[in-house]
Amino acid sequence: MWAVGGTHPFTYTDPALEGDLVRWIQKIRQGYGGMLVKIKVLSLAILVPLIVACQSSTQQGNALPEEGSEAIALEPRLPTGVHLQALYQIPDVIEGEVSSQDEMRYLLYLPEGYWEDPDKLWPMIFFLHGAGDGEFDSTYVLSMGLPAVLYLGEQPEDFPFIVVSPQAFPGSAWWTGDTLPILNALLGEVIETYQVDPDRVYLTGLSMGGYGSWFLATAYPERFAAMVSVSGSGYRTNFIPEEETLCRLKDVPVWAIHGALDVISAPEASKLFASALQVTCGVEVKWTMYDDLGHGGAYDRAYRDPELYAWMLEQSR
Repeated sequence: MWAVGGTHPFTYTDPALEGDLVRWIQKIRQGYGGMLVKIKVLSLAILVPLIVACQSSTQQGNALPEEGSEAIALEPRLPTGVHLQALYQIPDVIEGEVSSQDEMRYLLYLPEGYWEDPDKLWPMIFFLHGAGDGEFDSTYVLSMGLPAVLYLGEQPEDFPFIVVSPQAFPGSAWWTGDTLPILNALLGEVIETYQVDPDRVYLTGLSMGGYGSWFLATAYPERFAAMVSVSGSGYRTNFIPEEETLCRLKDVPVWAIHGALDVISAPEASKLFASALQVTCGVEVKWTMYDDLGHGGAYDRAYRDPELYAWMLEQSR
């Protein structure tokens, strides 16, 4: 199920197209030894008109709308599953500063049974993608990590999480400019909009997103019940926050995961953060090193491991 989120969600349910997307991703994974690679699945310039047109044609039984006609959202609420193109309208001022951006796109996943109980609060995973996935349309977010697992239906059978995966601004990293305050504002918006348990919000990311998770967690530790950095890397891999900043994580359980064969982001990048947190702040960090895996193999395995999600659910603010 595809969707364009916002005030009025449009859904697109062409099973043939969905099947092609799944097969393409699986083929890419098989061809590269299980490592998901960046692939341009569909251009949104093509996808978005199809979404609107097929919504009208499928649900109303009419011909495709004429050019320039106004499409009307027919669904009162988003169905469960993966949704692309949810859009966050960024306030003009965030934390006393003028925002540099107008909007941020994000992927949204709603778990099975989400709408059955309006009073139930669900745990949420906030996922940060790797470098390069902010340069193109939001289908790139599907190409690896947790979003790919969800789209391919490879998550554990019992997966009770809402998942939000924002898309970085072109040419930026998660820790540059005013991206961190914008992410914090998005988090607040999501918690207010959806049935999120604020005491069970979990932060994770891969590669640049794994590195960015350290920065977002130290900036806003009160937001998160736990943080998991996978194959973490950044432009300054020897950079560690000052003691006062780093020790903000003293009450946030941390799990660092890396592949010993990683030549894109050396394991030392994660070890620096983990060791500094342990030595400087007296915080024990959960550490996993996959001896037989490299950069992509590590996050491909990590996000398919039921233990990761079981560990998250054991943590609460």
